[in-house]
Amino acid sequence: MQTVADVRALRDARRTGGTDVSVIVRAILGTMRMTLRNLFRKPVTVHYPDKTRAYPDRYRGLLALVYEKDTGEEACIGCRLCEYVCPPAVIKVEMLKSEKRNYAKTFTLELYACEFCELCVQVCPTDAIVMTKSFDLATTDRRELLLDKDRLHALGLQHERSWATGNRLRDMQGPPKQARAAAEASAPRVGEAPKVGAEA
Repeated sequence: MQTVADVRALRDARRTGGTDVSVIVRAILGTMRMTLRNLFRKPVTVHYPDKTRAYPDRYRGLLALVYEKDTGEEACIGCRLCEYVCPPAVIKVEMLKSEKRNYAKTFTLELYACEFCELCVQVCPTDAIVMTKSFDLATTDRRELLLDKDRLHALGLQHERSWATGNRLRDMQGPPKQARAAAEASAPRVGEAPKVGAEA
């Protein structure tokens, strides 16, 4: 049974931080062991502006607009699918109708509110909007993150593109083309009875 003097001594030891010396020594030795172990490891920190790491192929970075490789014209036809599918509604497109094809008269993207969900890339029928492998568009002025068509085209020329395009992503989501063709060939036509099994 504890006496009043034992309880007072324990309380006074807790107030003054009095602890068993072996606990303190073990804590110091554990900390020093961790420090010495990490002292001889290869550093993992990359000093960013001077050195950069290679980003993975599926990295979702800044959005950009691209030009067609064959003709050099802008690939965007102003269909506004990216505007309709955008969850935070940060894309605004105005279509300009032309004799040969349509163009985007204006294309604005509010990058400061973008979720980088890649839905706009997935629905683009002409692969006009892509994600790049870059993220460094830091600024102190929010207005600089309101990107117009010219700035988006400049980003497309300046940075390396990510692997994903709308056509590639759509091809990955559906079954392979051979399996799709085989399924269509074996499917019954309208008005035709389905085949149950082999005839005897």
